Amino acid sequence: MYTRVSFLTVITSVVLASATPSAIADASRRAVRAGVPSTHAVTLEATSSVTDVQVIDSAPAGPSAGDVLVFTEEILDLGGRSIGSDAATCTRLFDTTMLCQGVYVLQDGQVLVQLLQPGPTGTYTQAITGGTGKYAGARGTVTLNQHSSGDRFSFRILLP
Repeated sequence: MYTRVSFLTVITSVVLASATPSAIADASRRAVRAGVPSTHAVTLEATSSVTDVQVIDSAPAGPSAGDVLVFTEEILDLGGRSIGSDAATCTRLFDTTMLCQGVYVLQDGQVLVQLLQPGPTGTYTQAITGGTGKYAGARGTVTLNQHSSGDRFSFRILLP
């Protein structure tokens, strides 16, 4: 049985699919004039320096599911100046993947993230799940490129 909501959803999808970029931009400008909140992006490039790290080895001994990594880092701008810190906990899954949650503590507030970390090297994306202070209501991503010479962070924080 079709409902009014599903019918409206289908019609909206058809209208949006056929909309031109200029029509979408016009609708966005009208929404802003009508008081609908818009978003703006804050971008930040940074590196890090590990300050503390602890591995909690769950049974069986050695790398196995359930092991926990806890760490903190100093966050640095590309000139090497401290701009904040981070803290995270990661739980090892059944391979090298870890399920992590963390917080970046920046000058004007905190940015919260969650992610599946694929392993100790490579590039992956963290989901921004919220924030405090200037970053209240934040969403977006943090892309992390891990190297033995140091990690590189690219923040794209969307604010209401």
